[in-house]
Amino acid sequence: MKKKYKVVIIGCGPSGISTALNLINNGINDILIIEKYKIPRYKCCAGYITSKTKREYEKLGLKFGLCNYSLIKDFNIYYKLKMRQNIKNKFLFTNKNIDRVELDFNFYKILRNKGVKVFDGVTIKEHQVNKNNVILSNGYKVFYDCLVFADGSCGYSEKYRQEKAENIAMQVVFPYEIPNKIDIHFGITKNGYAWVSSYNNIVNVGFTDVFDKNVNYNKKMEEFLTSLKLPYFKENLRGAFTPIGIKNGVINNNVFLVGDAVGACDPLTLSGLRYALTTGRYVSLAIKNKNNKIYEKFLKKLKFKFLFMRFLQKIFYLKITLFCVFNIGCTIFKKIISFAFNNFFVNKK
Repeated sequence: MKKKYKVVIIGCGPSGISTALNLINNGINDILIIEKYKIPRYKCCAGYITSKTKREYEKLGLKFGLCNYSLIKDFNIYYKLKMRQNIKNKFLFTNKNIDRVELDFNFYKILRNKGVKVFDGVTIKEHQVNKNNVILSNGYKVFYDCLVFADGSCGYSEKYRQEKAENIAMQVVFPYEIPNKIDIHFGITKNGYAWVSSYNNIVNVGFTDVFDKNVNYNKKMEEFLTSLKLPYFKENLRGAFTPIGIKNGVINNNVFLVGDAVGACDPLTLSGLRYALTTGRYVSLAIKNKNNKIYEKFLKKLKFKFLFMRFLQKIFYLKITLFCVFNIGCTIFKKIISFAFNNFFVNKK
């Protein structure tokens, strides 16, 4: 293992891999990735990608035929456990296990085929930001010209973020024989939504919410499953946090944050994969051109977009809004939902 690299990336998830692949496409090959988990790894996720996200992956060489993704036609919207709308699904894809393991691992294989060095099962013990090095849990000290944190919302880079507001996502996945479908439920959590996804006798049940330390989310999951008359496999329960709001993406001129680490997650939908990939693309351009403004300008646009989505989140999840939308304005709601899905999640040729 070398002692110094042009670029060191912390985290081998979608944003870290995207950064590395885009750097290679821009002529930078001297890269090391450090990942705290052993690969392949499991990631808490609803298990879906949009057609726009699929397109971003394909730009980086991922063949979705290897990941076993397909559309599920039956897509339903619920409010307080009552079905309100059926939508023809043209935008959400899932794989046979309704998770991201196969997707992440095939994306990782592209990286390895490019010859990128990956050091997995290792954590950051110390970052000496003014000395351009990181000290690893195994005692290695690695120097860099540029460092990219792609370690999610709860990684080492959390110390560099001031904003602490975050969403929580919880899910449980288990085998169960019900029809293939996607059900989105509103009115289950205070400031989020829930889902019931099933494909080939695998069921993924979960919910999101703006995190509230006074809420017992384990109990909420149990109550939701009971209301659905589904079993509760407590040992399968998983949780994760996602950030709310774009943070400062550049530290000390040569340290960058991408993906969830910089807050690149839509606060309304909790969609983060596409933004993980695009932040990796823009930070690679900034590194290649030695011009941090390229990345900062992109993040500024994303910040305003997410501020608007955060505003919509606060308005939409008001009790009076939900009541009016689902009990008074169902016809208008159906048109708005159809417009949103067709324009924001589906690729237009």
